[in-house]
Amino acid sequence: MMKRLELQYLPLDKIDVSASNVRRTKREEGIDELARSIKEIGLQQPVVVFPKGDRYELVIGQRRYLAFKRLARRRIPAVITEVRNKTEAAIASFSENIHRLDLDYRDKMEVAIALLKELGSVAKVADRLGVSSQTVRNYLGYAGVPEPIKQMVAEGKLGATTATRIARNIADEEKAIKIAERIREIPRREERTKIIDIARKNPEKTTEEVIKIAEREKISQITINLTSRVAQALERACRDYQHDREDIAIWALEEWLEKRGFVE
Repeated sequence: MMKRLELQYLPLDKIDVSASNVRRTKREEGIDELARSIKEIGLQQPVVVFPKGDRYELVIGQRRYLAFKRLARRRIPAVITEVRNKTEAAIASFSENIHRLDLDYRDKMEVAIALLKELGSVAKVADRLGVSSQTVRNYLGYAGVPEPIKQMVAEGKLGATTATRIARNIADEEKAIKIAERIREIPRREERTKIIDIARKNPEKTTEEVIKIAEREKISQITINLTSRVAQALERACRDYQHDREDIAIWALEEWLEKRGFVE
């Protein structure tokens, strides 16, 4: 683990953003608001850096660092640490950001892929990041999502779970993108799931034909009364995956049925 050394006020021009910092998207989002907050009440938490030659690499606090630059500050409070390798730095950055809602799914995916190469197994990655193995598998599965669909997720037009489900079930990338474009206009999750399932079963059908089949077929709806134990577990899953209850419930049911051979 990282060894904390000391707190210092470091010159901004002596700090570089570490390649191990997991926040690679949405860097500038909300920086003006953060800068105003820092100007009014000060910095509530220092950034974290490690020494590299006569300079320092920023491993935690990239948005705070950018806000200080926006304010034209010359120095920033920083905790100087020692890290043994890039993996340790990436884990520290991930742990700092994982529970924040504004951390992009793409960032989580990239750090999961990098750590899997370094650590060798999903279980080890999950243990080091403090998340479940299924969460790590979800991040890794997201890597196969076509870039245009990832962009829809980044723009908040499509959920990461839905995007991953599309990529898993529709092999033709062009068709997958067209299905995603149509699905993002549909508010009901059940209907989205139905369209993806029809597209999987009918690879020869065009997107328009798939939509027409889905419109003809009725969506089956059931009501399930959950025990408090299962309801609490569902809430934890929602926080962990950062998705709605319906998405998690459908996903869990599909996975259970597939494992037991009931899904064709």
